[in-house]
Amino acid sequence: MLITNALLIDADTYQKGALRIENGQIAELGDGIKPYAGEEVLDIKGKYLLPGLVDLDFHLNDPGHKRIETIEESGRNATGGGITTVLASSDTSPPIDNETVVEYILTKAVGVRFLLSGEIAKGVQMNNIAKLFSVGIAALDGASSLESNILRRAFQYALMGGKTVFISCKNSSLEMSGVIHDGLAAADLGLPSMPDFAESSEALKTAEIAGAIGAKLLIKAISSKRTITALKPHKTDRLFLQTLLPHLLLTDEDLRGFNTSCKIFPPLRSQEDQDALIAALKSGEIDVLSSGHFPQDESSRDRPFELSSAGMDIAGIFLSLAHTFLISAGKLTIHEFLRAASKNPAKVLNLPCGELKSGTYADLVIFDPQKQTTVKPRRGIAKSYWSAQTLKGAVTGVFLNGRYASVG
Repeated sequence: MLITNALLIDADTYQKGALRIENGQIAELGDGIKPYAGEEVLDIKGKYLLPGLVDLDFHLNDPGHKRIETIEESGRNATGGGITTVLASSDTSPPIDNETVVEYILTKAVGVRFLLSGEIAKGVQMNNIAKLFSVGIAALDGASSLESNILRRAFQYALMGGKTVFISCKNSSLEMSGVIHDGLAAADLGLPSMPDFAESSEALKTAEIAGAIGAKLLIKAISSKRTITALKPHKTDRLFLQTLLPHLLLTDEDLRGFNTSCKIFPPLRSQEDQDALIAALKSGEIDVLSSGHFPQDESSRDRPFELSSAGMDIAGIFLSLAHTFLISAGKLTIHEFLRAASKNPAKVLNLPCGELKSGTYADLVIFDPQKQTTVKPRRGIAKSYWSAQTLKGAVTGVFLNGRYASVG
């Protein structure tokens, strides 16, 4: 197939031209490429042709809570946000800790390329990491609150297996029953809070252990300026930093009125923290931008703030949100966004995608910057913070392994 009349854009490319797909891969791209005799041609009429987004922080509700969102629904919804690859976090119920759960998820996977994280341990009992590697998990996943020797052993296994360890920063002593960032909004609302140093201290500890072992580590969902500063001396090509899209779009001030639609973990931080996150993404200090997709049901949100569930339904509008509030607003260039949301995440997992480059997977997104997207409620899922809002730009088609599907 030849895709013509495209604006070809990735982290390093911006040109008009065409792109040819052969055997599920990008064969060639550029200006002046002509169709072969009898070749299928798709004219996209000047729309953007982008590499598919690679989402490294994607939470499944199935198994465990498929009444909220099944695996099939997760995959099909993600394509609407320009996502073609997801790394599912291990926190399903039961967790991704054995071959049966891996097989269950992959058997149902549709819409996008599903990769799975394997849970490191349950308490002080380490899971069978070697077995998880043998059934094809793409990364290890856990929290900094695991016993330190468990973390050390996980890094050793990952180093031997050539995998990256994904760690979320959690400190139960410092965070206790906190539900909001420790700032003015928390004080005004009278809610128990979580200080930013709970995150930074755990990130620093984890980076020290991984660095001593020499393992590849991705610190998940960095939300504070303090954490960025603490990790600067430790930044190497084996330490990846990730942040989530909601932390670039919202702050703790958006929680006033006890707004549970933007209750997430880590919590939304201050405007100063948000500015620091965006600056670190622009400079490349933060490597990866992910969605943090974790939809909740209406009943779990219709509760007092302290008791309501945390998580957002965001994957299906990922690209439109970023285009509206970051790219069009001049906070990130489209190249900076694609570097963090496509190229670098693929690099973390050593995937041959994330770029418009000959020989890589033909996982592509057609994006119309002139089309508008209205955020609609999804059956059984708690409404989005952006519900009923109109966003700039829409995904109109995706390719996965060179196979085309329309969107919307």
